[in-house]
Formats: sequence, C-alpha cells, structure tokens
Amino acid sequence: MPTEILQAPKLSTSRMLLLGSSSVVLCLSFFMSLFTPFPLAMATVLYGRARGYGMAVVAILGCALIEQFITLDFPLTAIYTSFVVFSVLITEAVLRHWRPARSLIIIGTLFISLIGICGLAHLTVNKTTLMAETTTFVASQIKVLEEAKKAGHFSQDLADLGLARPVADIAQEAISTIPGYLFMGVFFLLWVNMYLVLKGRRLLQPGHKHAYDENALLNFKMPLAGVYVVAIGLALAIWGQEVSPLWGEAMGLLLLRSIGVFYFFQGFGVALVFLNHFQIVGFFRTLFVMAVVFFVPWMVALLGLFDTWFDFNQKLKKKVTNFKEPL
Repeated sequence: MPTEILQAPKLSTSRMLLLGSSSVVLCLSFFMSLFTPFPLAMATVLYGRARGYGMAVVAILGCALIEQFITLDFPLTAIYTSFVVFSVLITEAVLRHWRPARSLIIIGTLFISLIGICGLAHLTVNKTTLMAETTTFVASQIKVLEEAKKAGHFSQDLADLGLARPVADIAQEAISTIPGYLFMGVFFLLWVNMYLVLKGRRLLQPGHKHAYDENALLNFKMPLAGVYVVAIGLALAIWGQEVSPLWGEAMGLLLLRSIGVFYFFQGFGVALVFLNHFQIVGFFRTLFVMAVVFFVPWMVALLGLFDTWFDFNQKLKKKVTNFKEPL
C-alpha cells in the first residue's frame, strides 16, 4: 500500500477523545497495556502539547473515578500515570527531534534510575531492607492465594507455581530476577511505543518533513564493547556460583538480560531486512514477526549479536528494485 494515497486525518475533538479513551482501555487490559502510551503520544503529536497533555490529565482523573467505583485487582491510577510519564517522554523526544536511539537509552536509564531512587527512599523512610519488604510482600500474596483456594476461587496447586517452599527463598529469587525483567520491560515498552509514534507521524502527516522516522530505530546498532558485556554475563551465569553463591549467577543473568534487549532491537531490524530481501509481505510477514518476537525473542537477540560481525543489512540487499516495503 503506497504512502501517497494516505490522507492526513481531520483533527476533530472526537478523534482526540477516542485516542484518550483507547489508552485507558488498553491500560485495563493485560497484555495490550504495553501499547497504552502510544495513543496519548500520538494525540499530542497531532493536536499539540496543550490539548494532548490536557487530555492525559482528564484520562488520569477518569482512571481515578473507575478505581473509586469499580473494585479492581490492581492500582489503575498509579499504573496509568506511569504510562503517561512514558508517553510524555516519548512525545518530547519526537517533537524536539532528538535522535530516537539515543533518546531511548537516556529515557530508559532515567526511568529505571527514578524507580531505584524511589525504592531506596521508601526503604530508608521505613527503616527496612529490600529482603524484608520482599519477604513480607511474598508472604501476603501467598496468603491471598491460599484463602482464594479455600474459597474455591483458585484451583491451581501452589507447588505447580513454585510457591510451596520457604518464603525467604522465593523472596531471594524475586530480588535476583525482577531487576533484569524490569530493565527489559522498560526499554521494550519505550522502543515499541516510540517506533509506533514515529511511524504513525510519518503516515498521518505525509506532507511534513521530519528529521527521523521509524527506520532510525530499525537501524539500531550496538557497539563492539557490548560483546564483552555478553561474555562477562555468560561467564557469570555459568560459573557464578563459584564466584559468589549469593550474587554471582544472578549478576550474570542480569547482565545478559540487560544487554540482550538491545541486541533484540538490532536483531529485529535485521529480521525485517530479511523479510524485505525475500519480499515476504502481508499475512505471512505479520505471522512471522509475531511468532519470532513472542515465542523465540532470544533468537532475535542472537541474530543482533551475530550482526556485530557479519553486518547482515549489507549482505541482504533487495534484489528487486521496484519492491516497495510494506507500511
């Protein structure tokens, strides 16, 4: 589908409200909540900061009302506000024409640092430790599950969930694994939404010239120094118990997950070049991308790692000159 036939949308108030309400609906979902910042950022890019940020404030108030009158199992307002922060950071990076890859790294690092500072402040104010807080939280959640099981609302055995063991062991495992997944989650969320905003801006504002589009994220390249981080992380993941039974293996897995998300971005760009090279479009293209991203993301990361030496983008040149890359 060529971009020339796309027309810029009419910037009506109803469309803006639709974007705001869709972001709330996405936040209420489970898996699709990943895309919550996108409608908010897109609305601000199309309608301007005043209307876009004003709509975000109204949406936060709407979430507070929903949480007030409807019993939910999660703090909707707090989670949605976090997504609004992501949206604002992405929007400012796009509107100010900052380099997308650099903005991604800076914003993600700042957000993770903010989480760490808030966590440290919480522990300091309450005069407690991370282990004690985590143990208390895990114990309370296990108690909730046990009560739900007795009431018949929960049928799965706790042993199947890995919870039929000492609470301290579960808490220690959580402390070891959650930072890595948090790091991956923050950067993956930023990358996906920034990619959608850059692509959406290009398609919905065809008459405008922009310094960067989504290709700036697809051409993501890791420096050679990243290979050394992978080597250290792999060594600690294998022999970390000999270095330190407490943190050796956990540190190795943290390094692999942290650096792996960036190689995933690089590998994803290579995978799309591969699809373009063989002119795979339409349903099969979508199916391939979804299957690889959601079922074997580690293969995409490995592809990005090997791209450091082989530079697949140069080797997989498009043979057909009239091939038009799908939108």
